[in-house]
Amino acid sequence: MKAKHSIRTARPEDVARIAALGAQVWVRTYAAAGVSDVIAQYVLTTFTPEKILALLNDPGIVLLVAEAEANLVGYIVMRFGSYHADVPIEIETLYIQGSFSGRGIGSALLTDAKGIAEARTGNRAIWLAVNSQNEKAISFYRSRGLMQEGVAYFELGGIKHENKVMVVRD
Repeated sequence: MKAKHSIRTARPEDVARIAALGAQVWVRTYAAAGVSDVIAQYVLTTFTPEKILALLNDPGIVLLVAEAEANLVGYIVMRFGSYHADVPIEIETLYIQGSFSGRGIGSALLTDAKGIAEARTGNRAIWLAVNSQNEKAISFYRSRGLMQEGVAYFELGGIKHENKVMVVRD
């Protein structure tokens, strides 16, 4: 069953909720072995209202939020001018609260992002990097037409984590 939800551009009054949701999804996804000092420091310095507000104020960023019954349940961050090969739009973040996974919200956010990409650039091409061990996300992106076009690495605490670079060019 699909959740009744709405999608809109994020506003300054959303920053605390976006930061909290981002931290929750990141920890749930990447701290399966528990929360180390490195993970705690990363989360506490990355998912802050100040950093989210900076994203909102960046003219190269579009941040959309999804709400269900006035509660934030997901968001997507698009960065324009962040290239992979000839594709100039990166999906930096697409997070859905776990209890809302599988209800069409991620698909709706991705569809809206492609529409924004097309309105600004004339095509719907986007790219993103996804942790190579996040099979659920990889499957989601593949089912929506993204194909792997390389690898990139995310470094945390001196350890490199492989990411698949995925692209859709439609």
